[in-house]
Amino acid sequence: MTKLKLYIPKLILTFLLVFLCIGTGISFLVQHSFLTYKAFETVTNQQNLDEKAYSALESYFKSRANSTGIPAEVYLDAITQEDMKQGILSSISEAVEHMHSHIGDGYVITMDFTKLETSVMNFFNQYADTNNIQKDEIFNQKVQANLEEAEAKILYTADTFRFGTIYEHGWFDKIQTFLNLFQKLMIVLCILTAVILLCLILCCKSRFSELFYWLGLTGTISGLLISAPCLYLLRTDYFSGFVVKDVQIFSAVTGYLQYITKQTGIAFVIIGVTGVIFLILFGLIQKISHTNQTTAE
Repeated sequence: MTKLKLYIPKLILTFLLVFLCIGTGISFLVQHSFLTYKAFETVTNQQNLDEKAYSALESYFKSRANSTGIPAEVYLDAITQEDMKQGILSSISEAVEHMHSHIGDGYVITMDFTKLETSVMNFFNQYADTNNIQKDEIFNQKVQANLEEAEAKILYTADTFRFGTIYEHGWFDKIQTFLNLFQKLMIVLCILTAVILLCLILCCKSRFSELFYWLGLTGTISGLLISAPCLYLLRTDYFSGFVVKDVQIFSAVTGYLQYITKQTGIAFVIIGVTGVIFLILFGLIQKISHTNQTTAE
């Protein structure tokens, strides 16, 4: 009965530590891994979003050439795949800045359209000269309208993660509030973890080696509870079942979900492995203690 009374508090404290460990780990990942420039850049590179975005742009301008009579090369020769990548990275940089602060007047993707403007102007000027069209104010307005439409389409295609839509709905402010809450939550969870851990240490003061057992149990259980579902999602390729019309957007969304799932899985596998190491250490200590006791007798 006495042993049971000592066992139950340790079991309850370990149970609490499991959920505190999970909460602290996820809070840390949200703040320092999921919503960072590096995370979105990694997805961009892994999913070849620049290539897919440029391919989508090619399809758009080639299909548009049938109705406008403007060859796709007028646009595509002035915008390269590398330009699209810089546009994607610009959208990420701008979005991350808005997620973490209120700096800036608005969400703006920056791309160098100097070559595009020259290419479009040269085409229209050549077309006007060939067909004896007067280059008046109406002509200039049409050229400008065409250019603005092309630039808008390119910027829209470069926004593979649809940060523009997030900004238009005012969700950046909500994300920032969300991050601030997670930061406060992590501080609270760390304090609670320290308190519970101190209580567990006090419970194990008579046999300090038991602390390795309970910490090992905490790490192993919390690691399995989170890493197992993450492994299932990755092995079954669960996110590929999502339906998104544009290839580059589909790749961005599913790639990002796979990224955060993988990062979460890796983090909790490390926690789980650490737990197993503690359990092994406890077993070794017990074995050494038993051997020494046997030798003494």
